Amino acid sequence: MKQLIKIGGILSSLILFSTLSHGAGTSAGSYIRNQASVSYETAAGTITDTSANVEFQVQELVRSTLVKLDAGSVSVSSPQTGAAMKFRLQNDGNSPEGFSIFVTQDSGDDFDVTVGSFYVDDGDGIFDPALDTLYDNNNPPELAADASIVLWVSSDIPGSLSDADLANLNVSAVSHSFVAAGQTNPGAGAVVGNAGPDNTDVVNASPITSVTSTFVVTDIDVSISKAITATRDNLGGGTGSQRVPGAEVDYTLTVTVTGTGTANNVIVTDDLPDELQLKDGVSGIISVGGVDETASSADGDGTSYDANTGTITVELGNINAGDPSIDIVFTTIIQ
Repeated sequence: MKQLIKIGGILSSLILFSTLSHGAGTSAGSYIRNQASVSYETAAGTITDTSANVEFQVQELVRSTLVKLDAGSVSVSSPQTGAAMKFRLQNDGNSPEGFSIFVTQDSGDDFDVTVGSFYVDDGDGIFDPALDTLYDNNNPPELAADASIVLWVSSDIPGSLSDADLANLNVSAVSHSFVAAGQTNPGAGAVVGNAGPDNTDVVNASPITSVTSTFVVTDIDVSISKAITATRDNLGGGTGSQRVPGAEVDYTLTVTVTGTGTANNVIVTDDLPDELQLKDGVSGIISVGGVDETASSADGDGTSYDANTGTITVELGNINAGDPSIDIVFTTIIQ
């Protein structure tokens, strides 16, 4: 008699300790169990048989992503304490894991920094060691699978540096499981036995790579001050300087550049409140460094007044440190 034999697979997986993670698949420590079955037909009917369960435990796979969050180089002064670079560290593995941070410096750049402490940002994206959490690099906090933190790497900048001097820092994150086992630079497939959840092995997914960020000395500072220099109420009597509607108020803005080097593309803006308007509006005069400029944007002199927003804009261009301060003078009318 001709027999029809069908072989089917029945998969029955039992996941222990956690559900599937999104970073690197099934969670470390989980057991995967499955069995197969066979069925065939005889004169007596359909007969089935099943295999024994076959199982294995999923090991921990270590993966992480470290990216710099600073746009371009980080400007610093010389000297400076607590200059900070910003990074995001994400655990892409299949188990909670802590990561130790390593920093090396290029030998061919202009200066070396003194690397200080690491901090976890408090959520505002601004480095403040009084508010951010100190990162214990010897016993780093565990990151859940797919979780990330914003990390600050602080350094001290030496003195006597020149403008535009550079320092390159190479930052990497290494699984603390490997660091604790004496492996600070594990390659792809490196293993630490019985160090993961439920005594699983910890397996490194890929070689350790570093992210480079750069400090650049910008030993230049641009400051601005604003003062009322005169008031005219135009009432024809009394003190003549009462600040009443219709009165004229003169302002002087002073821009000063100190340090070394050049401040490029210096632009001054002054947003006048609704209670003030530039005298004569877009036909008014704004004095820049002793030269009267019209407030119209149409003349292309880089000095303008927007009557809709009340904004005065003065483009000063490039200014060398040590150049004389530049005064910007204009008259407003109290509404």
